[in-house]
Amino acid sequence: MRRTGHRMRHAAAALAALAALGGCSLFGSSRTPPDPLPAPSGAIKPAPMWTAALGARSGIGFVPVAIGDSVWAAAQDGTVVRLDVDTGRATWRVSVGKPLSAGVGTDGTTTVVATRDGSLVALDAQGATRWTAPVGAEVVSAPAVADGTVLVRTSDNRVVAYDTDNGKRRWQYQRQNPPLVLRNSGGIAMVPGLAFIGMPGGRMVALALGSGAPRWDVPLAQPRGTTELERIADVVGSPLVIGRELCAASYQGRVGCLDAATGAPVWIRDFSSAVGLDVDNRGVVLPDANDVVHAFDRAGQPAWQQKGFARRRLAAPLIVGSGVAIGDVEGNVLWLSRADGTLAAVTKTDGKPIVAPPAAVGSTLVVQTSGGTLHAFRVP
Repeated sequence: MRRTGHRMRHAAAALAALAALGGCSLFGSSRTPPDPLPAPSGAIKPAPMWTAALGARSGIGFVPVAIGDSVWAAAQDGTVVRLDVDTGRATWRVSVGKPLSAGVGTDGTTTVVATRDGSLVALDAQGATRWTAPVGAEVVSAPAVADGTVLVRTSDNRVVAYDTDNGKRRWQYQRQNPPLVLRNSGGIAMVPGLAFIGMPGGRMVALALGSGAPRWDVPLAQPRGTTELERIADVVGSPLVIGRELCAASYQGRVGCLDAATGAPVWIRDFSSAVGLDVDNRGVVLPDANDVVHAFDRAGQPAWQQKGFARRRLAAPLIVGSGVAIGDVEGNVLWLSRADGTLAAVTKTDGKPIVAPPAAVGSTLVVQTSGGTLHAFRVP
């Protein structure tokens, strides 16, 4: 198994996002423009395929999902679409009638989005409403849908499980939070029978899908510092499973991989990321909080760094083929060589920030901008 996990992740590169007792978030932005991009080598030649407008903005909490021959996406105004991955034509387009806080999650049959008033809306394979369910708090990350279960994370840092067929609540899990936490739209990784979630305070937990019972609960990072702000060390992005390992990153904390069965560390290094990582058989790739992109091998040893993206507020990466695709604040998709991190190509979208990782099926990669457009590229 290469990797699994519904991935939802972004924060500004110089992250100052925090929430007091589940309160508001602040995203730091620099008035200094990004550094000019290095000249790309041309070693990767992505070809534009199609563009599709959602009709409204998206942003943090919204990420495309690609499965088989389709791409699913949602926008803040309640629009949800399913598109043909080769042509970008809509298989269906619906409005759920309410503004959304996050979406989409899908297993290819049931598609789930979260509304701002604290509810879930599930759509069937044709886009018709299948069920709705109250959550009781704002959902801050895209729902994860797999194994007959819908999982969501809420603004008060609960994990709540629902039945995919009927929306019945199965269980919820909550642990005590530190005084200050990131308002983090991190995702949930799911494998048969288990879910892996990064929690405030830098902890990773494995929960049984059937009951919500913890299988293990371990620190990925240890909060440090004398002030509560300095001690924020929350897991960011989505944890990802590859083989028998679970890999994740934290802000002001660490990056590493754990044994998925026991939570025992395979390797861990001090690190600070605002957005999270991607992983393949070579190791992990991720930007740090200063927009330096790092690669580590499967043993956690540094492989390369790319320092040419200062103040570009990079989104989480996606490893695809021989490259690594990363969106930036100017709406560029930066294509790095997987082998050495050199910039191989730059493709433009609508100029709006890309704050979510791309999605890919086969040789097709799709990015969603905060302006509410989807852009597909063919990757050689």
